[in-house]
Amino acid sequence: MKKAFFSKVAGSLLLSAGLLASGVAAADETLTFDAAGNAVFGMTHSTAGTFTDTFLFSVDPATQAWISGTAVVGKTYIDGTRLANYGITDITFFSETGGVRTNLETAFTSDGHIEFYPVEGLSAGNYGFTISGNTINGATGGSYAGNLNVTSPVPEPATYAMLGVGIGLLAFTARRKTNNKLG
Repeated sequence: MKKAFFSKVAGSLLLSAGLLASGVAAADETLTFDAAGNAVFGMTHSTAGTFTDTFLFSVDPATQAWISGTAVVGKTYIDGTRLANYGITDITFFSETGGVRTNLETAFTSDGHIEFYPVEGLSAGNYGFTISGNTINGATGGSYAGNLNVTSPVPEPATYAMLGVGIGLLAFTARRKTNNKLG
């Protein structure tokens, strides 16, 4: 009895240690856009190692959206110098339909500052992005934060011209149908 109990405890301890050492991803976090189309995201990791974090969001059914994001990493004193302790190595957007995630072509730059966006506009649906990286100093964790912005495309001048012609035709048709006998 004692042997079975100790083997289960030892097994669970080994499993826990393996999960901690492997840089387990945090649970998915859902982002909500404010009225201006901005959402703030970030994560703090208290231990050193690799990480993969996932953030989810939805695009309004009435619009096509263009998404862009920026991020910064926290700085830590390392050997008397203030240095970034986080290395974000990749950010990838994905679409999610029926629980299946499909990666989207993503532009990602990290030279001096971090910028990322899906190459194509997004139609209505559920989306997300994953941030992968690691801590540079093996003794401490660190943090990062960012902003995700959604905008709808601005209509082209031809769209406004077609709208104007349509309203003009409606006005012309309505004018022709007025009854002169009523005044």
